[in-house]
Amino acid sequence: MITTIKKTILPALILVGGGLSLLYPAYEHPQFLVKPKVEVPVDQAPELTLGALPNAGTPTMHSVTAVELSNGNLFAMWYGGTREGHVDVALHSSVFDQNTAKWQPAKKVLDRYDVANDIKHYVKKIGNPVLVKHPSGVLALIYVSVSLGGWATSNINMALSYDEGQTWHESKQLKVTPFINVSTLVKNDAIVYTDGTIGITAYHELFGEFSEIIRVNLNGDVVNKYRMSEGDFTIQPSLIPFNETDATVLMRDSSRHTQKVQIAYTKDGGFSWSDYTSLPIDNPNSAIYGFLDAKQRLWMIFNNSTRDSDVEHEARANLALAVSADQGESWNIVHYFEQPETEEDESNRFSYPWVLQTQAGDYHLMYTENRKQFRHHVFNDAWLESLL
Repeated sequence: MITTIKKTILPALILVGGGLSLLYPAYEHPQFLVKPKVEVPVDQAPELTLGALPNAGTPTMHSVTAVELSNGNLFAMWYGGTREGHVDVALHSSVFDQNTAKWQPAKKVLDRYDVANDIKHYVKKIGNPVLVKHPSGVLALIYVSVSLGGWATSNINMALSYDEGQTWHESKQLKVTPFINVSTLVKNDAIVYTDGTIGITAYHELFGEFSEIIRVNLNGDVVNKYRMSEGDFTIQPSLIPFNETDATVLMRDSSRHTQKVQIAYTKDGGFSWSDYTSLPIDNPNSAIYGFLDAKQRLWMIFNNSTRDSDVEHEARANLALAVSADQGESWNIVHYFEQPETEEDESNRFSYPWVLQTQAGDYHLMYTENRKQFRHHVFNDAWLESLL
């Protein structure tokens, strides 16, 4: 049976795949579009403030994402409902007014019924939105949907907004593979290439757990894919470009035995990647986010703990900030945004960090607190410098 498949079916699939590839236009070799460097005032004083995003009236909320609008305000989105995966989960949004430093009331963006109407088939649940601000000004929303089974059988969808999130065109389900188009999820920030295509930092959870870049155009056509890791336990990649060709990716290890942050490197715009290795940094199978400062130092926000505890919640009771001056080779933990001080604090869960730097130079950190609300820290380069 296996021999028959190898001799007959696999060659046919290869021919079909090759024929389908001819339908797509040729795209440039990948080169990262690097954001303009933000100039930091010499006399900048360290600043760190703490706030919270509004609740949309849902018992739980999770997986926040945000971009900066043309007027300097922030546009954030997340999913919320009775609980993760519940049929009533919807995507919600809010705008942060930079002048008043306040969030506007949350609004519903779409739910599973809206998605089903757009993609023309049944949708069981939705989650994990990712916002991308395209250089053209278009906002792209990438999110996960499930029709059958659990998250491991997910699809990813994309919707566009031409008025900075006020309205959204109908969603399109991305055809990541022409054969079994399931088990693709997203969590962290996407990147943009110099030719205007978007690199979605995705991961798989069904036949092995690994990370890859899915390169798409604004029409939602998948034009290429680049595997970032092999094996079974690397998910939710956070990709940080240093220039057009060099980048580091930090990955969550989903196994129960390693409990470390995984890292890999590219020198050709993400086309190929080094073998991933474990950093000597504890992480209890939880999300990681990396970003650069004005001096090209790499920073990482993560839970610095393991799951080797009688109380599982303790694994995410803290939220650490670490820095690397050599693109991720070595790290120093310099701050804790969250650190339990009492036994009661040890039951808290802080997770799914997201960092956005504005054109004015401020960094906005958002993350989930106990699946009930999102905390929102604002800091600047001077504050980061004060930690060193």
